[in-house]
Amino acid sequence: MYLYLCFDVEDLVHPDSDDIPADIATMLADDGVVASMYVVGEKARLWERRGRWDVITAVAQHDVGLHTDHHSVHPTASEYLADKGWDDGVAEALAQEGPGAADLARLFGQFPSSWATSGSSWAPQIPAATRQMGIPANVYAHVRTGDGGACWYAGQLCYGEYFGIRGGENTYCDDAAFEAALPDLLARVEAAQRSGLACLGLFCAHPTRLRYTTFWDVLNFFRGENTPEAEYKSAPRRSDEEYATALRNLRRMIAAVRALPGVEIISTRELNSRFAGEGGPVAWQSLSGLAEAVLSSEGIAAPYPVEGAGGSVSAAAALDLLTRAVVRLAQGGAPPTALLSRSILGPSELAPELPKSFEMGRRAFVGYCQELAQQIGASSQLPAWLLVDKLPIGPGPLLKACAATFLAWKSSHDGVLVEIAPAPGEPDVAAELAQRGIYDKLPGWPPHRPDLRLDLLAKHTRLQSWSLAPASLRA
Repeated sequence: MYLYLCFDVEDLVHPDSDDIPADIATMLADDGVVASMYVVGEKARLWERRGRWDVITAVAQHDVGLHTDHHSVHPTASEYLADKGWDDGVAEALAQEGPGAADLARLFGQFPSSWATSGSSWAPQIPAATRQMGIPANVYAHVRTGDGGACWYAGQLCYGEYFGIRGGENTYCDDAAFEAALPDLLARVEAAQRSGLACLGLFCAHPTRLRYTTFWDVLNFFRGENTPEAEYKSAPRRSDEEYATALRNLRRMIAAVRALPGVEIISTRELNSRFAGEGGPVAWQSLSGLAEAVLSSEGIAAPYPVEGAGGSVSAAAALDLLTRAVVRLAQGGAPPTALLSRSILGPSELAPELPKSFEMGRRAFVGYCQELAQQIGASSQLPAWLLVDKLPIGPGPLLKACAATFLAWKSSHDGVLVEIAPAPGEPDVAAELAQRGIYDKLPGWPPHRPDLRLDLLAKHTRLQSWSLAPASLRA
């Protein structure tokens, strides 16, 4: 099992917190360990303004990811996306997070390996935007599927499985607490390995909390407050002895995990390269199995099993494949050996519900499939609906109709009819994703405004469930 070590480097309030990531980075480098340091863009700029090139040099020995550009300074990621649609939300995320990615690349000499969620401040537009930005993965993602520890969502590689030692940084500072907690942590890592998990994030520390007993943002950015820099409140500081104890126990924990049989410590950057890209060739002969899977239940699965493309495809990719397959059948001649499964985003809006079934000729249906394939190919996104006989038909009914048409195809005879029937407008997992990723997580994060709007964030989370699929390790 691959295990990546997570450090959230974020304190924008206490200047002497600058030294802590340098101490950790140097200590681990001396041990031959490469960790993942998720650095806030503004934190890195503070180091630059303060002339802390020693810290930058120390951290640059490790993998560097972007822990948002401003973390808890308002508006946070969820706050600046709470009132946005899909396209304008992706554009806003690019504008907000792009400067942080550029500054980390400039200062550390490496483009960020990942975008790491700050607290629970997340939105479904973030994965799509960071992918456009050239960042290969999201960490602490609010989405998951399958049992490998990574998935594809909104076109981005997302890591959602992680945990840390019970009691967090307070445990490192207390030898007795650490001795009691370490066996439990090792047992949990071993249990994750036995379960077949391909990768796991081990959350090691917020470096600042090895020095301070309270989070910097809770004191200064609580519930929407933006404390002016001149009025920053400082947290209680731990003693030098406690800090030394924390570093020693942190080092011991990593050494103990590193010694577990079958566990390989890896950076997020290297882990990204171990996963195959989304999609891939799907054998033509296996498309019948995909179509049967689509028709085997009343709902929309996320994902669908298929031979090739890592063993499964998202519901959006399934519609794309079957649409192109129907068009290919209409062209006649020998079928291709395979079709390429592509990375396809979910729609940006929910289609109106189809009131009742209707039938149309196969030739006419093929024409609509050609139009749908062209739209998907041009945008790499499912349209919210396709106008069919002046009716807006959403992806759900189109997926079912394409699957049935592909299986029933005998010839190009025009008299064969295609039924388009009501079907769910979103995958079965959509509501669960929104509940777990938005409603359960966002309200409880201390910096979030109490009036944070959740409905649009939940809506887009649900719609992008069309893009959800497990990620597979390279052969």
